[in-house]
Amino acid sequence: MSRIGIETHIGTRAYTSVPRPTADVVKRLGEYPPPDLSDVTRGVFTLDPAIHPLWPFAGRIAGPAVTVVVPHGSLNPIKFAMEQVRPGDVMVVNARGIDAYAVWGGNVSKGMKHRGCAAVIIDGAARDPEEAQAVGFPVFCRTQATAAPPNDGPGEINVPVACGGVVVRPGDIVVADRNGVIAIPQEAAEWVLAQVADLRARFAKIQPVLERGEVTNIAAITDGLRRQGFAIDGQVRTD
Repeated sequence: MSRIGIETHIGTRAYTSVPRPTADVVKRLGEYPPPDLSDVTRGVFTLDPAIHPLWPFAGRIAGPAVTVVVPHGSLNPIKFAMEQVRPGDVMVVNARGIDAYAVWGGNVSKGMKHRGCAAVIIDGAARDPEEAQAVGFPVFCRTQATAAPPNDGPGEINVPVACGGVVVRPGDIVVADRNGVIAIPQEAAEWVLAQVADLRARFAKIQPVLERGEVTNIAAITDGLRRQGFAIDGQVRTD
């Protein structure tokens, strides 16, 4: 497409291809809770914690992202994005935090459950939690609303989108549970897996200390506080 062609379609672009990761990488990342993945990536891929389960979802999902941005919350671009979903995918919807109406409801939850979609993550509002729960479809959203959205309006499908303060690209690996949501770029996946395995190994080593009710690294922490100028029992480090 020419430069002029691209410019004339800004805000109304749709792509049907997604560069999906291997199922093995998705499965291995999905074995870890979002807090662990967030720790090793220093929070840079962690979505705003205001995006949370619409109903009391107790499991964990992981899958490649199919993305859509709808600045006015329009439903039809979201439905076109739904058509691009393959089993195991996670829909990521940037609805600009709109809370006047819901961009997702019970009927689409049921349809996407039967399509094999793993979950939907929405920076905006959803509704019908009891219907989503009845079919076991995980919905993560910023808030709940009652009114229906407009059908028509601008949007872009399978482009990089902002969701919960994080850029999510088509094919990025989304891991979500009631702890939160994180989106890992494919090119970082193996590095993240190595780092989180090391983190879990370090956690395993300190379990005996915790089971004795002791505080880990307390000597080093105390020394660090003294170096910062903390007065402990009235005494300040002078060296």
